[in-house]
Amino acid sequence: MNMKKILKNCLMVLLPALVMAACGKTDELLYNQADMIYVESLPDSTDYTFATSPESVVSDSIVVNFRIIGKVSDKDRSISLVPAPNSTGKEGYHYKIGKAVVKANSFTAKVPVYVYRRPGLKDSTLTVTLRVTENQDFKPGYATRLRYKFTLTDILAKPTNWESTWAPYFGSYSAVKFRFLIAVTGKTTWNSGPLPQDSRYLSQKARNALLEYNQQYGALIDEFGQEVFFP
Repeated sequence: MNMKKILKNCLMVLLPALVMAACGKTDELLYNQADMIYVESLPDSTDYTFATSPESVVSDSIVVNFRIIGKVSDKDRSISLVPAPNSTGKEGYHYKIGKAVVKANSFTAKVPVYVYRRPGLKDSTLTVTLRVTENQDFKPGYATRLRYKFTLTDILAKPTNWESTWAPYFGSYSAVKFRFLIAVTGKTTWNSGPLPQDSRYLSQKARNALLEYNQQYGALIDEFGQEVFFP
């Protein structure tokens, strides 16, 4: 048997073993890699106001979505959330983080942040930034997806999406118009986009209510001295 054939036979014997060893090391690295977690909610912020809710509403919740990087576990695992030092909302008074847990055999978690209607919110807007930190179950995941920010107030404010979502149905913004819309539609959340059919329903309901108001009380005048109307 010549030398080339001997070498070829040796390689044929050794190659599968080398491949198996390499795969074993890769699997071991993947298996031993620390599990991580990040904020899945997009956008990763929200502006919350109690001003769109009746006075009887003294608490509510904001839900933040999380997703893990890595493998699922057969047990529940906790998420560590810490307020940034520049947060102006007081934990335990203005808000409280609910159960922050990734359930067994799950890749995702929904964590409630309970917010409370406090007297000082009538004339101020507070900011809270929650950051993902390392604990015994997870390391922080993607660097740009490790925080969730929310503002909290009881001041009536123009919805952040008014121009893009609501202006086509209700026209230019005014506080008087907005309060009227809240009262006649019963809608309390305005910073998210509804389905097109819901927008049309709200628009028609507002038009009918304004017509009834005008017939009974005369024109509704806003804070700018302009008559409220819907296009």
